[in-house]
Amino acid sequence: MSVPEAVRVIQDAIARGNYGRADLLCWRTMEALPEFAWAPLLLAETALKIGEVENGQAFCAKAAALLAKYPDQATPDVRTALDRISAALEDREPARKSGGYLLIKCWGYGFWSDVEHVIGALLLAEMTGRTPVVHWGGNSYFTDDDTADAFGTFFEPLAPISLDELAEVSDEIYPPKWNRNNLAANGLNVWEGDGARFSGLYLLNRSERIVVADFFIQVLELLPWLPESHWLHGADAMTAIRLLYEKYFTLRPAIQNEIDEFRAAQFDGNPVFAVHVRSLDKGREDPSFLRDNADMLPVLDEALAKDTTLRLFLMTDSARVLDEYAERYGHRVFNTDCARTDGIVPVTWKDTEARHRLGVEVIKDTYIAAACERFIGYGGSSVACMVACLKRWPDGACLLLGDNIKTRRNWLLHDW
Repeated sequence: MSVPEAVRVIQDAIARGNYGRADLLCWRTMEALPEFAWAPLLLAETALKIGEVENGQAFCAKAAALLAKYPDQATPDVRTALDRISAALEDREPARKSGGYLLIKCWGYGFWSDVEHVIGALLLAEMTGRTPVVHWGGNSYFTDDDTADAFGTFFEPLAPISLDELAEVSDEIYPPKWNRNNLAANGLNVWEGDGARFSGLYLLNRSERIVVADFFIQVLELLPWLPESHWLHGADAMTAIRLLYEKYFTLRPAIQNEIDEFRAAQFDGNPVFAVHVRSLDKGREDPSFLRDNADMLPVLDEALAKDTTLRLFLMTDSARVLDEYAERYGHRVFNTDCARTDGIVPVTWKDTEARHRLGVEVIKDTYIAAACERFIGYGGSSVACMVACLKRWPDGACLLLGDNIKTRRNWLLHDW
């Protein structure tokens, strides 16, 4: 794509109200062409659209500095755009932070993907001064009661207010597809329709008393917009996720006890190398998946050959992988007793009357893996990435093969 074409594509995204895509394209352009003034200038226009006045002014200043350094870029078009956006930002008052509440609904995918959405929304709540209210309804794969809050069955509640109580707070609610009578609804214009695909950027500067976050909020998307005064300003995505999780999430005692009991019974004082292997269903999303899975084996073989006391904790949703590792490593491999799949259909898609148990098993495996001395997993899996985020690993002790989904923008979210 040529530079003029890139500018046109970003301008088109802004004109269509696709601020998530514009933001993503601007940052990508700034990384590839750090001297290109149009990128921060269009980011300033995106900031203007979402009410980020101070950030917008900073981006305008960056664009002006690049034009002064590279005067060949100072065409009439870019100068006119800079003057127009700067004046609009100057005239616009910073949004009034209303405080209020942020209702964080279930994203409705894998367990740790759902949790990452909550983590991103909690960062948004901090940025906007709102009280977070988390409610995972019937679109959660991990609930046995569609009418109850599934989040509270895994973690201690984050706010002393229920969904029913929140509905009585105010009828000022954003996006407008929501009202006090439908806050419990699931799948309401998530991907298509009015109020669809509203990521965190759209919710930063709203005056309504209640704001609803039902579309995935990626921590990586919000980090560049943090004010310098924020305690996570300058943090990378993995560090921010880890610190936010430590700050807000506490397991229910029964789940924590299960984890502690397994470790007490199975950890014998010898070092443990944890490995996470996804079932073949992931190969439909990532063509490098099978290669990355295969690349784990030489790493494990070498580590086990060097240290005869080393044991291997295997976390997998595949019965086939479990059999293969048992045959390859024998008594040195151990695992939890959990639901697995025999083919490419994910466990969460199978019919079961114990869906809450599926969530407990994911948590249990993840925490046990994080308690090991070393870990290897596939970077395209939220489970493996969460193991990497649960603690500060020593250098070289945690290896994610392939792209880390926590450190790259998700194009699919804003591909419209």
